[in-house]
Amino acid sequence: MAVLATALAATVACAPGGSAGSISGEVLFAREVELPEGAVITVRLLDITLADAPSVELGLDVIENADRLPTRFRIEYDRDLIVSGNEYSLSADVRLGDDLLYVNDTVHLVLTGGAPANSDVVVVSTNPFDTCVEPLPGQIHVEMEEEDLPQEAVLHVRLIDITDPETRLVVTETVRGDLDRFPIEFSLPHEGVQISRHSRYELEAEIVAGDELLYHIPGSEWRRTWLPHCPNADLQIVNSVFPVSEFPEPGPTP
Repeated sequence: MAVLATALAATVACAPGGSAGSISGEVLFAREVELPEGAVITVRLLDITLADAPSVELGLDVIENADRLPTRFRIEYDRDLIVSGNEYSLSADVRLGDDLLYVNDTVHLVLTGGAPANSDVVVVSTNPFDTCVEPLPGQIHVEMEEEDLPQEAVLHVRLIDITDPETRLVVTETVRGDLDRFPIEFSLPHEGVQISRHSRYELEAEIVAGDELLYHIPGSEWRRTWLPHCPNADLQIVNSVFPVSEFPEPGPTP
């Protein structure tokens, strides 16, 4: 019996652990950013099956002294802990000491239920404002039949913060001449401009020739624009203008 017990114990000791698996991807912000010296990125694989209970951590990757976003990560986990009917997600945060700088605010499902085996994790800044680092690109279309613009036509564009209806704040504006045909590319100045994902914005645009207003955005319902962060070449501010002759500015409600 003693020999049998010894042999059984040896068998258990030599038995392999769980089947190792790994998840990889990148921690991404809306654009490339440099992180302050000493920043730490932590990415976790979580079991989020029970909505009314804390998530269960199944693995993590801690990246010390991370210098920028995006940054690649790799999490190792035990495949034997994965249950096909459960839900699993990735979370990420960037900290500098006790200060939280970036964190994901959306769920990134992985592994089960048709979710991918690997995934990037998109984070947002905990600062309510993102400072733009490049000009804000945009494009103006026309909803009616396109016509050649007069040689003296000039485009005026303003980005307005309308979060407080009583205090409409001009965030940035530009004027562009030398117009030809639609669509019209424009670029809003960026220096000192801060875009908040918690605020609401409208784009005002007019095309004038001398003192004559030719095209505009006639009502607030056409001016709304959603800025999740400072746009870049891949995410332009796009809006349409309408001929004043067909769509005059609505007058005040009697």
